[in-house]
Amino acid sequence: MNEKIVNLFLQFWNQWLKYRYGDPVFRFARLLVISGITLMTPGGLWWLVVALEIRPKFLPASLTLSIGPETVTYAGIVLSGAGVLLGIWGVRRVRKARSSCLVYLRGMPGMHDQPPTKDLSPKYRYGEVTHLDLDTHNQNPEKALKHIEMIGQMFDEKILSMNLEAPYIVFAGLAPVPLLYAAGVRLSTRQNQRVMDYNRFEQKWHMLDELDDGERVTITYPQRLIGADIAFVLPFTINIAESQIPASLKDKIVWVRLDNAGPRTDAISSDEKLKSILRTVHDAIRNLRSRQGYEHVEKVHLFIGAQASTVFKLGTEYQPNAYPEICVYHFQGGEGRYTWGISISDGQFRILSMYQIKSIF
Repeated sequence: MNEKIVNLFLQFWNQWLKYRYGDPVFRFARLLVISGITLMTPGGLWWLVVALEIRPKFLPASLTLSIGPETVTYAGIVLSGAGVLLGIWGVRRVRKARSSCLVYLRGMPGMHDQPPTKDLSPKYRYGEVTHLDLDTHNQNPEKALKHIEMIGQMFDEKILSMNLEAPYIVFAGLAPVPLLYAAGVRLSTRQNQRVMDYNRFEQKWHMLDELDDGERVTITYPQRLIGADIAFVLPFTINIAESQIPASLKDKIVWVRLDNAGPRTDAISSDEKLKSILRTVHDAIRNLRSRQGYEHVEKVHLFIGAQASTVFKLGTEYQPNAYPEICVYHFQGGEGRYTWGISISDGQFRILSMYQIKSIF
């Protein structure tokens, strides 16, 4: 029992030190505790007695104040106790209402074992920070996709076990494009989502907290009637040549290009910019069959050259009741071609093998 009380005290003390300057409740609780301790010290008592002996002129002469040492001490105890209780309540409030869950997807060689909790912005480290790790490295696409399929359920169980209220979700991951998109689909209904990207030059993760530079995308549609298939090409960070697109789709390409500087590393480092661009892409796919000449589209082929955060967030825009079948492909740089992919229809995943891709390409 004594050990449990000590552990609770240490936990409270650590949380107190963490939040004492950042939260108004803790600042006020700290003021109460300091004031109470001051009153209980000899110096504090002496200053209080001196202050009480300075009688304001507007007080009637018949009014007398009698303050003994025990009264001041009791007042200090009450203030300190109120501060501690308020601090305990504040810890519980912050941990439940302002917590973060870092979803860490390890799908590339050389990634650190530990999630990048220290690289989170202070806003998302303010409160309880938990993490959910998913390792798909060295797994074939079928096995990796099975793990991705469970990410939503794993997240819900994690949050339920911790009794958290609407935590922030911060996604940090590197993996093949189809798996990043699939992870976004499976977490699409969760609120308060944020993303991180990995800077390969500085070898650290960062939030998308730069200022919005105002750059958006220009969408160019093919000048012909479209049948059942259409391709969306998004060259945001690397250029995608038309020669890399299947011959059967070359005259059915919807180009989605950045309208200023073109493809470049970390092209989208602003959360507001990312939201605006993805909303444009989402609306284009969602309303595709309402365009004249596009009424018979049944399948959208996605060719994406973008940051991991962009691909994941694009997946969170997926709507099974509004989207046609979506096919997302993995480009194997060493081979210079697309080698496998994922098909998503009505929210259900299916692996596209090399043989199936050859029939398309």
